[in-house]
Amino acid sequence: MKKYGILVALLALAGSWFVGGALLPSAVAASPTYKMDLQCWPQGGPYFEQVKFFGKRIEKYSSGRIKVNVLPGGTVCPMTKEFDALETGALKWAVTSPNFSLGRLGRVGGLFGADPAGPNATELFAWYRYGEAHTFWKEVLERAKANIMVIGGPLHLTGAESFGWFKKPITSLNDFKGIKYRCMGLYGEVAKKMGAAVVNLPGGEIYQAYERGVIDGFEYCTPSMDLSAGFHNLKAVRMEPGMQSTTSLSVLMVRKDTWEKVPDEFKPIIEAAAWGGIEDYAWSTLEDAKAIRKFEELGVKTHFLPQEVQREIVKQIETLYEELGKSDPLFKKVAESRNQFLKEFRSVDYVVQPRYEWKYAFSK
Repeated sequence: MKKYGILVALLALAGSWFVGGALLPSAVAASPTYKMDLQCWPQGGPYFEQVKFFGKRIEKYSSGRIKVNVLPGGTVCPMTKEFDALETGALKWAVTSPNFSLGRLGRVGGLFGADPAGPNATELFAWYRYGEAHTFWKEVLERAKANIMVIGGPLHLTGAESFGWFKKPITSLNDFKGIKYRCMGLYGEVAKKMGAAVVNLPGGEIYQAYERGVIDGFEYCTPSMDLSAGFHNLKAVRMEPGMQSTTSLSVLMVRKDTWEKVPDEFKPIIEAAAWGGIEDYAWSTLEDAKAIRKFEELGVKTHFLPQEVQREIVKQIETLYEELGKSDPLFKKVAESRNQFLKEFRSVDYVVQPRYEWKYAFSK
C-alpha cells in the first residue's frame, strides 16, 4: 500500500509537467530567439531580393529562432552610408559593398569585390572561402580602427555589371576624353586617367541626370538592375562587357559589440547563411539573362568594346594598382596575394575547362 502511494505521487508530479502530451514552459526553458535588423539595397530590384534570400536561409537554418528584418536602403541612413551608420551605432547590422567606403577603408577596400578587371563571381567566392580574404579584411578594418566585422562570404553576389550607357558607342580610349561620366570606386580613378570628368551620383539620380545632360554616360549595375531602373527608355547606347566591375558584391557587416552579444549557438548559423551567396549567384545570372532577352525585345542593341580598348583599360588598371601599391604597402600585399590565388585557380579553369565562344553568336 505504501508503494502504491509513492507511485501515485510520482504520477501526479509527472502530470504537472505535461498537458495533452506537451511539456509546459516550466519544465523546459523556451528556445531563445534573436532579431537582426539590417539595411541593404533599395527595393525594386534583384539585389534587394538576394538579401531577402539570406534572411530566409537564416530563419530556415535556425528553425525560426532567428528573425531577420531586411530594411531597404535609405531606411535608417542614406543608401551607401551603411558603414558610417555602423560606426555610429545607428545600425548594428548591414549588407553593404566595400566600394561604398573607400574613404574609410582606403583604396585597398576596392580589392574585396566589384573591382575593375577583377575576378569573376566564382573566383571571388573561392578567394573568400579558401584564400586570405578574411585575414586581410581583419587587417583593413583594424587599420581603419573600425569596430566592425565581416561575417561569412560574399552575401550578395552577381556576375559582372554592364559596362554602361552612353550617348555614342565607345570605339577608342579617346571617346572617354571630356565626357561627364558617372562611375565609382577604383574604376573612377581609371576613368579620370583616360580623360573623363567623373561625376559621383547616387543610383537613384542617374536617370534624370542623363536626361538633363548632366552626364554623358554612366555605369550602374547588372543587366537585371539596369532593366529595373528603366534605362532602356533612355536614348542611350548600351555597352558591354563589364570591364569596370567584374562582380557586384556586398558582405554582411556587424559591430563587434553586437556580435559578442549574439548567443553562441546562433553565430555558426548566421555565418553559414552568409556563405549562401553562391546559391543566389545562379539565380541572379538567370535574372540577368531574362533582362538581356527583354532588352532585345525592346530593340535595345548591345555594342561591344573593341578588344584593343579592353586591353588598354586593363593596362590602365594595372598601372593604377602599381601606383597604389607603392603608396600603400597593405594594398600591395592584398593585391599580390589575391592575384597569386587567382593565377592558381585559373590554371585549372583556363586549361581544363572547355570554352564555347565558337558556338554562340552572342559571344562573337
